[in-house]
Amino acid sequence: MADAVSVRRMVFGPDEDYMANWKAMICAFQLKEQVPSYEASDSVIVSRPKRAMWVFGLADHAPTALLTYRTTDIQDQFSGSRVDRLRSVFSRMDHPVVRHVLDSLEEAPDHLFDSVHQVRMPRWSKGRVVLVGDAAWCMNLYSGMGATSSLRGGAALGVALREHPDDLTAALDAWEAGLRPFITRHQRTARLKQQMFVPSSRRAEALRSVLLGLARRIRGRRQATEAGGPQGRALSGTSR
Repeated sequence: MADAVSVRRMVFGPDEDYMANWKAMICAFQLKEQVPSYEASDSVIVSRPKRAMWVFGLADHAPTALLTYRTTDIQDQFSGSRVDRLRSVFSRMDHPVVRHVLDSLEEAPDHLFDSVHQVRMPRWSKGRVVLVGDAAWCMNLYSGMGATSSLRGGAALGVALREHPDDLTAALDAWEAGLRPFITRHQRTARLKQQMFVPSSRRAEALRSVLLGLARRIRGRRQATEAGGPQGRALSGTSR
């Protein structure tokens, strides 16, 4: 059975027609153990302009690490050793968290390493072929809306087909008209969220730190500790 991306290529055309290159890379994997001196549920951020490392702590599960950085040459990032590439990118971030994550990456049984794109299509259906979820409107990981948008898209499609049982064209037109504003809005806000994950400049990095601090105080509990070294600040209220 062909997967959704293969169906998109066969019916709608090559990937290049629909995939917007965000000039960024990601690497994600599961750590065997939390960063030393942090609690199991602590989430840690180490960030510099154009590169950042996140550790997402979980109380009952091994933490997950996310490394992300901006680059103008996507193809070159896939040459050579991925671990060596990431060590080079993060070489100026000499911090215990960074060292722990990079050392753990070398021992990880598997990891995800890929470029960041966003799928933008003028139409999600063609005849009786319909794309839903990432194949149709992938927002990328910065948006945090991948699963939500897929579930909402599938549910809305079911409603449209039920309301237009004898007219597939009308059902698909109604589905797209109702869903597209939601998808477009979150695809646009993903650009702002990217600045939260990997700031593009020192100004963006400073603004991100302020916003995270405000979010922590508003929610009234510790969400993340930014371990930015001498230039960073602790967002948890306790320096480490």
